[in-house]
Amino acid sequence: MTKREMIAILGMVIADDEKKICKLIEYLVNWDEIGIRLLGTAYDGLTALQLINEKKPDILLTDIRMPGMDGLRLIEEAKMQNEILKCIIISGYKDFQYAQQGMRVGVRDYLLKPINQEDLTRTLKKLVKETQEQISIQSSRLHLEETIKNYTGTFKHLFLKTVLQKQLDEQEENILQEVEKINAADIMKNSARCIAVKPNISYREFTKESYQLLTEKTLEIAEVEFSSHNWIWISEVTEEGIFFLLFSDALDRKELLESINHIKERVLSLQDLFPRLYFNAVVSEQADSCIQLIKRIKESRIAIGNRFLTGLNTVSEIKTPFINAGLSSAMDARILKLLEDRPEAFDMEEIKKCVEAARHIMKAEDITSCLQVKKNLLLLLNYYLNGFKQLDSSLDEHEKESWFSEMYEHSTSLEQTFRLLEDTLCETLMNVLDHLKNREIKPVIYAKHFIEENKGINIKLEELAKNTGFSYTYFSSLFKKETGKTLSEYIQMVRIDTAKKLLTEKERSISEVAELAGYNDIKFFTRQFKKTLGVSPNEYRKLFTNR
Repeated sequence: MTKREMIAILGMVIADDEKKICKLIEYLVNWDEIGIRLLGTAYDGLTALQLINEKKPDILLTDIRMPGMDGLRLIEEAKMQNEILKCIIISGYKDFQYAQQGMRVGVRDYLLKPINQEDLTRTLKKLVKETQEQISIQSSRLHLEETIKNYTGTFKHLFLKTVLQKQLDEQEENILQEVEKINAADIMKNSARCIAVKPNISYREFTKESYQLLTEKTLEIAEVEFSSHNWIWISEVTEEGIFFLLFSDALDRKELLESINHIKERVLSLQDLFPRLYFNAVVSEQADSCIQLIKRIKESRIAIGNRFLTGLNTVSEIKTPFINAGLSSAMDARILKLLEDRPEAFDMEEIKKCVEAARHIMKAEDITSCLQVKKNLLLLLNYYLNGFKQLDSSLDEHEKESWFSEMYEHSTSLEQTFRLLEDTLCETLMNVLDHLKNREIKPVIYAKHFIEENKGINIKLEELAKNTGFSYTYFSSLFKKETGKTLSEYIQMVRIDTAKKLLTEKERSISEVAELAGYNDIKFFTRQFKKTLGVSPNEYRKLFTNR
């Protein structure tokens, strides 16, 4: 994924009556890098307002003093159309009275002429970040409101679903602000615990159908178990696992652990249906408020993700205070250094060496968080996928990354995650090379067919290369690699082979044979024929006739 693809592109309009200033701003800013598309420039306030109404920008950069309408009036009018429009004032007047007036009408920053590139870039980056966060919050709010509007389940279920959709690094307080729109009082009438369960099939045997069936069976077993205790509970299935919230003010810890272990035994008894079946579960501490429950859900997600470190087929408790080991910057630095030192050429052996080196780096760091492992495995994956993309532009690296992330959740050990990465990269490279080979062989086949069908025509080699979609230089080298001959040598071979067949027909004259074989000059034909076969066309005909 390129940096530009990672940044949402925002639109901006520049308004300044000095054309040189507008051109300078265009020149100073690396638009792609900061995620802004320049929608247009205007040299007076009225034209700028018309441009804003037409283009609907996210950011306005305007001078204060302009003909037709000054910058402050322009901002007032523009924000009536779009109240979240981010506005920056530029002016040659060091009078902070303008800045104060600007703040009242919603100006976000103030730049003085002559414009400094560093200040301009920093200001724009800040506004891009603010705008993206605002858009994200609005989108999230609208999504939640729409979900609530259309939701037919319980508020408790919607609460769990909403929290599980959040990133693990999102602040609990921010999540709470969203879920408070769901009836929070109804959710926390009782204390609650989060249980995360991961029934698993190794990615080597994984199919969506089999895993869906395993999930359904696990839910059935859990329903029977929890119902036998008359517990109030809800569940939600994600790629990370199955998450349960159990609500009770008097939930006996020992009884709960026995029930989870009973579920584990029942699930593992399905080995006949699912060979190489594994099961892990984690049980959170009790939560007595919504924000505590959000924390317990997050802790459960992290803990079930760390199942590689606790071993297979375990049921474990999360002890409070839960300590999630911080990500190792030293490990990140060593992995980045590893990639910097890799050779440019990508081949299977180099990939295997790189994955093995990364494995040694991560193992040496005494891993305490599988989030760190996944982060660095994705870094390695994307490094190579970006390289493969340069070889084959049709490669969908996002699809590959999505598939890898899904299969990572079905790995059963740290060692298996490294094998998964190696398998993914080697298989992808093999597919890329096969695709390139097929893409290159087809034009060669076309060229050979064209030459054989049109040997009597004065073939223009540059035109032939152009018809295949390649440059003449590249196609010539490609053709020689596949046939062992240059284009000219191959054309000559085809024409001589044609002449050999025609010479066996006695009724055709030598000049007629030469013409049909694509030669306009009989003397040149005779020289080429003798040079190739060691005999003249007449001598070849006599040799064939005497047999």
